[in-house]
Amino acid sequence: MRRLRRLWHEQRLVVIVFALAVGLTLFFGGRMVARAIYWADPEHRQQHPEAWMTPRYIARSWHLHVEQVDAVIGISNGPELVGSGPPTLEHIAEVLNVPVAELIEKLDTALPQLATPDR
Repeated sequence: MRRLRRLWHEQRLVVIVFALAVGLTLFFGGRMVARAIYWADPEHRQQHPEAWMTPRYIARSWHLHVEQVDAVIGISNGPELVGSGPPTLEHIAEVLNVPVAELIEKLDTALPQLATPDR
């Protein structure tokens, strides 16, 4: 404890920078592990599209590029389409003035043809 106190008094900036680096490493490392666990779960792979999902989520679930999903839906400017926040299928359907069921049906038809077999 005495060493820490001495280090704090003599090298305060170094201690602060080190603590910040450790904190950021833990934060981003934890986030990476959480995402890896989430996407490793077979229930999250090749999910049936639902109204709450975003094109990016569907693309990750089906191991596709988001541009491929956007092309199936019929949009080319996904994030710009809604302004703020990620665009859900429900919101995209409202903007395009089509039923969300129509978008889901398009995706149900196209996704199996676009997807490569799971590894």
